Amino acid sequence: MISADDDTVQSRLVSTMVGPLWARAAYGALYPELLSDSKAAEVYAMVKARHPEAAAEFVKLEEFVDEFLGIMFLVRARTFDDAIRQYLVRYPEAVIVNLGCGLDTTFSRVDNGTLRWFDLDLPEAIAYRQQLLPESPRHRYIAQSVLDFSWFDQIRARLEKEVFLIAGGLFDYFQEDMVAGLCGALAKRFPGGELQFDASSRIGNMIMNRRFKSQGAGELAFHLRLGNPSKQVPRWSDRLQLADWFPLFARTERDPRWSKRTRLLMWLCDCLKVIKIVHIKFRE
Repeated sequence: MISADDDTVQSRLVSTMVGPLWARAAYGALYPELLSDSKAAEVYAMVKARHPEAAAEFVKLEEFVDEFLGIMFLVRARTFDDAIRQYLVRYPEAVIVNLGCGLDTTFSRVDNGTLRWFDLDLPEAIAYRQQLLPESPRHRYIAQSVLDFSWFDQIRARLEKEVFLIAGGLFDYFQEDMVAGLCGALAKRFPGGELQFDASSRIGNMIMNRRFKSQGAGELAFHLRLGNPSKQVPRWSDRLQLADWFPLFARTERDPRWSKRTRLLMWLCDCLKVIKIVHIKFRE
């Protein structure tokens, strides 16, 4: 993560924070019908302006996030947006919690004027985020590890079931027992609430870990191996109900403007179920 006072920030720009931000800014501008994210473009411009010394690292970042990865980030964001909007139809004053938010800009895309939003990440990530995206009365930050369950007490909703959590690009970095413990604890604390997250398979982990190393980001590693969610997720806790799951690109219409390579990789990812979207309900 990027720290607010880190003099070596330029060496860590290829990160879980800036990569998805640039993808939404750059590829969202190319394909706004898939995801339009003007706030991401605005924030990415601010990040680059803050770190002129890191120009080479930004070039490296933009090379790392190729067309396939860029569209992957767009599709993932769009999937979460759709789920949140559907939830807000039922509960327009719901509390939305974004786990491992980094420099995510989902709030600006889905705000209905009545929801309450919490972005959660490690203290150094939140410190950097606050310089670029200030809080507002309905949009608050929690500077804490997602695995320190005391943050649960900061989430106040009219009803426990009016809580919807998202975790985009987060759970892959944890061991399965950590994810299982978190999901079980959330289900106990927020009965009737819901959670949507993405996760990779064993093959997906191997591919991404090799790519991290090849790009000099070896400190990053995927651990969670999600095979068949229908069998795996219920074993985490009897409080969890699997509501839906699907390969990441299964519900995305292919755009002929995308390269053949990108479309082939999307097809392979779905055939091999390399990346999955999982939607869980917490039993009441």
